[in-house]
Amino acid sequence: MSRYIIISTVINTPIDLQHIYQTINAFLGILEWSVDLEDSDKVLRVVSNNDVGPELVKSLAGVGIRSSVMEVFDENGLSLGAGLSFVH
Repeated sequence: MSRYIIISTVINTPIDLQHIYQTINAFLGILEWSVDLEDSDKVLRVVSNNDVGPELVKSLAGVGIRSSVMEVFDENGLSLGAGLSFVH
């Protein structure tokens, strides 16, 4: 079952975006992802085979990217609930 995970991130530099790219590439099961740099929350959208949200937030914190899970949706677009508070 695919899940659509919406994550709020703090991206200040191109290096931050590179860290996100490298972190996401280490996760198996992520089918696709994108970052909306125009949004004030710098929304990271992830499509994965399982709920990688909490683990991804923790890994992003490890490379200095603050983030939090905003919402998780199933493959039908139904909300499975909101996520975590900011991780530093």
